Amino acid sequence: MRRVLGMGQQQGLLVMYGIAAVAILFAILGVLGAFDGSGPKASDPAAGSVNPDGSVNGGAGASIPKDASKSTQFLLVSVQHYTDLLTNGQKIVGHTHYPNIAAYAQAFGDAKSPAAQFAKYRTSPNPEADTSYLNAERQAAAAYGGDHGGRLDQWLEDMEKVKADLGDWVATAAQYQQGSATQAALDAAAATVTQDLATAKSAASLSG
Repeated sequence: MRRVLGMGQQQGLLVMYGIAAVAILFAILGVLGAFDGSGPKASDPAAGSVNPDGSVNGGAGASIPKDASKSTQFLLVSVQHYTDLLTNGQKIVGHTHYPNIAAYAQAFGDAKSPAAQFAKYRTSPNPEADTSYLNAERQAAAAYGGDHGGRLDQWLEDMEKVKADLGDWVATAAQYQQGSATQAALDAAAATVTQDLATAKSAASLSG
């Protein structure tokens, strides 16, 4: 009888030990989150990756263009605007070269004379103060929406030169009309602006 009781006690202890072991296991699993619904989670999208809708996930350096062709068009329209400013000014000046300031002043009294027309041109559209290329650059940057690799900055520098040299041409043209600048000087000033415009036009393409 004692032997049977002893065996029963041993079995009871084994059962208790088993229950305790299971309880400990469940406690460990609970700490690890096995039963709180927090299983493996999908990793967040990589920074800079593109979503199906075309948007870009955040992250340093994450940037792709939204519309490079539209941004390029803003820049090209601006270059054409300054080209037209030069062309229209050249049409007014033509080859009218007054011999001296007195002759220029006399011609200036006629509103239809090149002298009067060019003075009006300097007031409106006033190419010497035209900074519309700055607005074009802002529009292009907004349309591009990505890292342009410094190309917009380069275009901006090119257009700053266009504006400066166009202003020099306008001043030279006024001197030419008044008889204090030669045809060669006027042609050279115009050639400089034309070259500037060609450079800016080349830099306008942001799609490449």
